[in-house]
Amino acid sequence: MDTNSGYKDRALSSLSGNWAKAVVALLIFLVIIYSADIVLTMTLGADSAATMSLSYLWMFLCVPLTWGIYIFYLDIARGNELSYSKLFDGYKDFLRIFTAYLLTYLCMFIGILLLFVPGIIVALMLSQTSFILKDQPELSAIEAIKQIADMMKGHKMDLFLLWLSFIGWMLLSLLSVGLGFLLLMPYMQTTFAHVYEDLKEEYALSA
Repeated sequence: MDTNSGYKDRALSSLSGNWAKAVVALLIFLVIIYSADIVLTMTLGADSAATMSLSYLWMFLCVPLTWGIYIFYLDIARGNELSYSKLFDGYKDFLRIFTAYLLTYLCMFIGILLLFVPGIIVALMLSQTSFILKDQPELSAIEAIKQIADMMKGHKMDLFLLWLSFIGWMLLSLLSVGLGFLLLMPYMQTTFAHVYEDLKEEYALSA
């Protein structure tokens, strides 16, 4: 495994020449995710039961799009050809991706209910599930979760410290009225994609 600075340097190298596409992909994702809430609030009101119900439904329908944005940054990390249409590839495998995300969020929720720390541990353990779903389409949702949990053994603290190393950039992004996140999110997600690449290599060697 690499150092925190090593992963960040690799992410910046991957993003070199791809920053515009990385930001545009994020904007497409955000516009689609939040457009329904804006329309529903304007037409039905922010506090109506219908708005809340339809917002939850839209959130569920957008799960494959969330997967798609993670895979877009994995493609950047791998130096693959980039296409905005790939953001929607998750809809070709809707049920498996939706099930994996639902189980992941359920495990995180249970962990948080027990104690806050177990929730963080579960979140770290399962944070790379999207990549497994991409690389191993033959695995079921449960099998993918089990595999990434196995791959993350001994590395959860490493990933937590890497996440903490972005705190300063998060604060600066907040000071920029949130605009800084348009650059920070691609930077972070490409960094985590590189972590997955090393985890995959290490797991393949030891499995």
